[in-house]
This record gives sequence, C-alpha cells and structure tokens, in this order.
Amino acid sequence: MLMNVVEIGPFGWLHLIFFGVYIPVLVLRSQRQLASGRPIPWVRQYSPSGAFAQLLFLLISLGVARLERIELLPRQLPRPAGVVAGAVMLGVLIAFMRVRWRRNVERGLPIVRMFMPRDRVEHAQWTTLSALAGVGEEITWRGVQFVLVWRLVGDPILSAAVCAALFAVVHAVQGWWSTPIFMAIAGGCHVVVWLSGSLYAVMVVHFVYDLAAGLNYGRLGRELGYEAAGIESQT
Repeated sequence: MLMNVVEIGPFGWLHLIFFGVYIPVLVLRSQRQLASGRPIPWVRQYSPSGAFAQLLFLLISLGVARLERIELLPRQLPRPAGVVAGAVMLGVLIAFMRVRWRRNVERGLPIVRMFMPRDRVEHAQWTTLSALAGVGEEITWRGVQFVLVWRLVGDPILSAAVCAALFAVVHAVQGWWSTPIFMAIAGGCHVVVWLSGSLYAVMVVHFVYDLAAGLNYGRLGRELGYEAAGIESQT
C-alpha cells in the first residue's frame, strides 16, 4: 500500500531530523560515556530528567502532529483484534524478559539502577515515568515519526522498519545487547497499531511493560541483594 504524495512541512522535517538523527546521536554518545565508567544514577536521580524529556518530546510531537495534520487520537475505540494482539504481545514479552531481568540483576549490571525502584517515592517516580513513556514514545515513534517517514519513503512497511530501527537505537543506552530486542518490540508495536487502528492499545501495552520491568527489577534487587553484591551505591 502506498500513500498519496503529501508534502512534509518545515516542522515535519525538524521532527524527522530531531528524532531520526539528533536524539540517536545523543543517545549513542551517552551510551559510550556509560560504557566508559560514567556513574549510573538510581531511579530517584534519573526520573526527574527522564520525565522532563518524555514530556518535552510528547509536546513536540503533539505540536508537529497538529501542524502536519496527523490524526493521532481518533474517537473510535481500538479494534478487538488489536487489543487481543496487544495482550498476547504483552504476556509473551514479560514472560521472555523475566529471565533476562533476573540475569541482569544476578550479574550486577550497573545499568539496572535506572529501572530499579527501591521505595515508595521511587515507585511513584517510576510509575509516572512509565506512563509518560507509554504515551509519549508511542505518539512520537508509532504516530508522528511513522507517518512522516511514510510520507518520505511512500511505503508503510519500510517506514515501520526504519522507525523500529531508530527506536532500538535510542534505547541503546541499556546496552547493545538489547538493541535487537527493542527492534522486535517496536515491530510488534507497529503490528498492534495496524490491527487496532489507533495508538490506544499499544500505549497501554507500553505502559504496563515498563511498569512491570521496574516492579520486577525492584523485587529482584531486594531478593538477590543487588546493593550488597559489591556494587557501589549512589545516593
């Protein structure tokens, strides 16, 4: 299926460059800094800046969507097929990732500090951040950026592949080993959007997955004594 040629306005081009070039380069630079031994913050230190970035990106994408006439939030409920696909994807994903979450904690990977809430304050911070990411990242990557790339290349499947690859790169801060996983997750999210006819179902999937990751990391950290395993603590 091809999209009729639609001209991309200046703000659309800025969105393409900002999220398709600038943010990936920024993330790759941060990933190199973390790999070189830069201190990794806990949820309490990371969440305020992470939430601010998510909110900023959400506002940018909503503004560009309005200027580029991209419909993001239709009044119709998601189609049942998409809801079922989202539920299945979420269940399979959590079942698969539970093994990796445990392995990451057992190995004492410093990066998990960013996703391991330890008390009520950090749980509240993580829940807020998960909600912002669930809404903001889906609007940005499965919504605005997907449509803009589609307008650019003229093919929805190629657009989904490009956006999935970029989505994986911007999560490379979690380690290069995670990049194929995030690309597969992004591809699944595009399928859920296609089947459901909107972003609503995939927003819920994204939020619940992020929340589950944090809750599991927090539980595993307590059970396996993450902080007592010779890993320096940051306060």
